[in-house]
Amino acid sequence: MNESNYKRAIFDALTPEYDDMLPQVENEHTFSKGFEKRMDKLVKRRSKPYYMMINTAAKRAACIIGIILIASFTTVMSVASFREAFKSFIVNTFEKYSVVRSNDEDSSVPETIKDIYGISQELIKDYSVTYEEKDDVSYNITYKSSNNRIIDFSQFTKNEFDIAINTENAKTITVEINGYEAMFYTDNHNYNHLIWDNGDYMIKISSNIGKDELISMAETVQKVE
Repeated sequence: MNESNYKRAIFDALTPEYDDMLPQVENEHTFSKGFEKRMDKLVKRRSKPYYMMINTAAKRAACIIGIILIASFTTVMSVASFREAFKSFIVNTFEKYSVVRSNDEDSSVPETIKDIYGISQELIKDYSVTYEEKDDVSYNITYKSSNNRIIDFSQFTKNEFDIAINTENAKTITVEINGYEAMFYTDNHNYNHLIWDNGDYMIKISSNIGKDELISMAETVQKVE
């Protein structure tokens, strides 16, 4: 028997036995609508030009981000983390990222984006819009100036606010935005970030402008007429 026929004989003899050893999946797993919605938002967020500039996660494989996302749906405290509670949201800080969730259980808050909020037009008159997206539970718009100053504004419903942020080697502090407690941090790409609850929605502004200028800009955020 030549080598080719010998290999074929071994393959034919062992394949049925190998198939019998494999576990049989009787029911196909179905992900929840909430999981699928968050995965859709993650894919959209990764497509933004701004995302590539400020998120180290963008440099990782998509499967790693998926693992992080799945972990955030289960018990985040099963991994060693620092848990910090703000008035309206909770931050679980891990080694290279943090998971931020709304802590507001008020059932009267909007469940969809009914009103759009935005930065004062006077402050962004020299910027052009490079990205804009709106769905039922979030709104995002990115501005860029001629001297490469970038401002990314995001608005979320509280019941859907569950995001992972890049806090590797970052120190978070508390500041005040129009009487509301806000989380401020600078990531390892030297972008500054503010996250706060304005009473109805969660707001996030990220930019490569300075801290004081970013805070002043955040204080102009109001409902767009």
